[in-house]
Amino acid sequence: MNILRFYIGKTILATSLMTLMTLAVIRVLFALIDESGDFGKGSYAFIDGLSYSLLLSPQYIYEFFPMAILIGSIAGLGVLASRSELTVMRAAGKTTGQIIGAALSYGLILIAFSVFLGEFVAPKTTLMAENLRNRSLYGEQFVDSNQGLWLKDGANMVHVGEVIGTSRLNEVTVYEFNRENELTRMINADSAELTDNGWVLHSGVATQLGSDVNDVAEEKPVKRFDKVERTSFTDQPWDTSVSLDNLSALRVDPENMNLINLYQYRTYLESNGLETQNYDLAFWQKVFQPISTAVMIILAASFIFGPMRSVSMGARVLAGVLTGMVYFFAVRSFGPVSLVAGLPAFIGALMPPLIFAVAAWYLLRRAG
Repeated sequence: MNILRFYIGKTILATSLMTLMTLAVIRVLFALIDESGDFGKGSYAFIDGLSYSLLLSPQYIYEFFPMAILIGSIAGLGVLASRSELTVMRAAGKTTGQIIGAALSYGLILIAFSVFLGEFVAPKTTLMAENLRNRSLYGEQFVDSNQGLWLKDGANMVHVGEVIGTSRLNEVTVYEFNRENELTRMINADSAELTDNGWVLHSGVATQLGSDVNDVAEEKPVKRFDKVERTSFTDQPWDTSVSLDNLSALRVDPENMNLINLYQYRTYLESNGLETQNYDLAFWQKVFQPISTAVMIILAASFIFGPMRSVSMGARVLAGVLTGMVYFFAVRSFGPVSLVAGLPAFIGALMPPLIFAVAAWYLLRRAG
């Protein structure tokens, strides 16, 4: 059985990886076409768009993983079926369950690869891609660092710690300069919120710097700040040209975060009375991703041993593509729809793999 397990697993691994690469290349090409509309803005050129699209490819692979494994498994098992090798295996006393178990045992390699990609590779390369794109588009106005984001706002400089959702900034510091590039005022605010009337700073301190005295040095006078006035405020309008487009490098989508960051961020949002549903959904979808991959392998086997036992390879691949697309769009749509309907995020993430698992069990039962 070990030889058969290796042979079945090798076949499924080869066809699944080939499918993954094919889907990733297609998705990167579409992303590059999407980016072509921004070529020429700032210093953003074709090579930047290509680098951006390639850096996003790990995230694309992770998103397509269950779909690709379904297509690859149908293709791999279909190759064995078309050569009558599955028939020979069953005639030799191997049950359908043993064959599926062999496929799943090597599917664990694919599942481990998926987890590694989604937890360690994709979040980092996605952040690198966004930083690359923003530096090219906004030039000197955009400087990213590990401690936040620096933005040039006219003659002023702004530091933002993090972006929450689409209308809130945390840890905002504004440095105001005069025409001589001298620092005249600093504003430290806990947060900033985008309202219908513009930005509003919350819970902060404004520090006004001034001087009437110059220390005369040998070359030029040096101004001493002998006047420092600090004023606390609860809410204060913020006249700025900063937009959320400039802050996209810090605005990480939930699906681009790993499980630990999602859990920590969700806890942070909850403790501050902010909405957590999108992050809950992304968290549970990542938890169920390995289960979804296993379900796709079982579903592929149910197709080969069931209704697609005697059809051509082209028909099998087409059925795999169509079923994979249905699953992909089910995951994308069922979760948000369930949140709108008021269902828990756990249910929204669980339903697609559960429905397909029931379908696989039904087909295998019918096939005997």
